[in-house]
Amino acid sequence: MTWLWKAAAAMSISTNIAIFSYILYQLWTSKHETEEIEEPVARVLMFPDGGYQCNYWTAGNCPFEHCTLLHHKTNKTRLKELLERAEKSIDVCMFVLSCAVLLDALIEAHRKGVQVRIVCDNMKISGSAYKITEAGLDVRVDISPSTMHHKFMIIDNEVLLTGSYNWTASGAAYNRENVFITDEKYVVDQFNGEFEKLWIKFEGSSEIRYEPLTSCEVIRNRFVHRSHDKS
Repeated sequence: MTWLWKAAAAMSISTNIAIFSYILYQLWTSKHETEEIEEPVARVLMFPDGGYQCNYWTAGNCPFEHCTLLHHKTNKTRLKELLERAEKSIDVCMFVLSCAVLLDALIEAHRKGVQVRIVCDNMKISGSAYKITEAGLDVRVDISPSTMHHKFMIIDNEVLLTGSYNWTASGAAYNRENVFITDEKYVVDQFNGEFEKLWIKFEGSSEIRYEPLTSCEVIRNRFVHRSHDKS
């Protein structure tokens, strides 16, 4: 009968080890399930949106039965939502800066206490200059012979948005554009460094050149006005 006792003892030990291992696994699993795992930010927004978004629909109710504007969320709206999430700072380096929806989001962030800094090109700031400077945003302008052709934004020194898209309503509606979003630290740091370099370089440069609207822009603005879209 000795071998039976030995076999029973071995089975008991094996069972205890299995039970102990299971308990350890459950403890480890429960611990890590309660921890917040932050996924890296990596996203691409592709344009065009296919038209202008209806501002009445965005506000909650469009009174026009046969409205031809977009009644769904667009990538321009998603950019606006990213601006609204900023907690500390927004640094914008943009060649063309005229989209009212995004400008309003910058102004609102500024009113909430977010530090907003803008670097832009003197030839393309145009009519939006008055709006953002009157709102108290810090703007520095490249008045050099070279073109400030960057198109990027950094939120809270942590999230970068860059790509081909200039901040224009028509560009979001009809142009083939892209915006790449990432929080990869090495990449974000490179753009942070470039922004700070330009911010220092253009210190004191506040000369803004106002250019009259072209006939095409006048026609487009009239169309947008008739279509009850101000973006």
